[in-house]
Amino acid sequence: EGYPHPYEALKQLTRTGKPVDRQTIHEFILALGVSDEVKQELMQITPHNYTGIISFE
Repeated sequence: EGYPHPYEALKQLTRTGKPVDRQTIHEFILALGVSDEVKQELMQITPHNYTGIISFE
């Protein structure tokens, strides 16, 4: 969806020194300025089913 600076947004969440759990991630996702469809897609990602996205540009 072209979210501005997605890595930096996640970095701010994970570099606070506080534990990051499933609830923390879900609250982060719900606060993002993206469509509900994208939020639902993001909520389905787990360490077991995410292999990353690569760009060959």
